Amino acid sequence: MAITRRAAFAPTRPLITPKGVDLRIRLADAGTRASAFLLDVVIIATTAVLITIVALFGLRGIGFGGLQPLFVVWIILIFLLRNAYFIAF
Repeated sequence: MAITRRAAFAPTRPLITPKGVDLRIRLADAGTRASAFLLDVVIIATTAVLITIVALFGLRGIGFGGLQPLFVVWIILIFLLRNAYFIAF
């Protein structure tokens, strides 16, 4: 019964659709949202490290003369990773 009682007091937010339907969305508590954000940060950081490792192995193949194009590609990939991740998921 305690779970049902807690669910009744959970914060809800009304969401009105374009058709006029009122959807009551129950919001997650702070701990759940923080753990989801922490998981997202771990995924982004791990992917950034993997992109960096791949870029460093690319340096071995092309030598040190072509650093600027590889660095530009690295910056663009990290930018897209950090910004498009939250849009995609």
